[in-house]
Amino acid sequence: MFSSKTYLALLVVLELSQRERSAPLTSRHLARQYNVSKRYLEVVFNNLAKAGIISSKRGIGGGYFLASDIDKLNIYDLSMAAEGGIKIFAGGEYLDEEGDRAGLIRDINLFWNDLNEEVMEKLKSHKLSDLVSRLSDLKEMYYI
Repeated sequence: MFSSKTYLALLVVLELSQRERSAPLTSRHLARQYNVSKRYLEVVFNNLAKAGIISSKRGIGGGYFLASDIDKLNIYDLSMAAEGGIKIFAGGEYLDEEGDRAGLIRDINLFWNDLNEEVMEKLKSHKLSDLVSRLSDLKEMYYI
């Protein structure tokens, strides 16, 4: 399941994509803007930095900036980096597949595994650049 880490990562990456690399954002600014603790934000940032999605610059004028191309980055990549792994349904594996209900349990587990794979493929098909374009179109529509 997705947690608030993926949602926060998506917000931050989209915001960073709209900024020049020479104008990084500080974690203090972003934590205030999204009403999360700076510590929580930095956990997400560390995950994104390990994946090469964002980078940081220390010192005066420092902060975080986008390190990867949003044309090559998809929602799956972002979620995997933020969460450390994704599984839509994690139940069922602990159930014993032996006994009276073994076939039923096995079939349900196969169904959930297939569904999980379908969702992962769908996430891979959505590029962040597509989302940026869509949000720009919506923004223009509201300004008319």
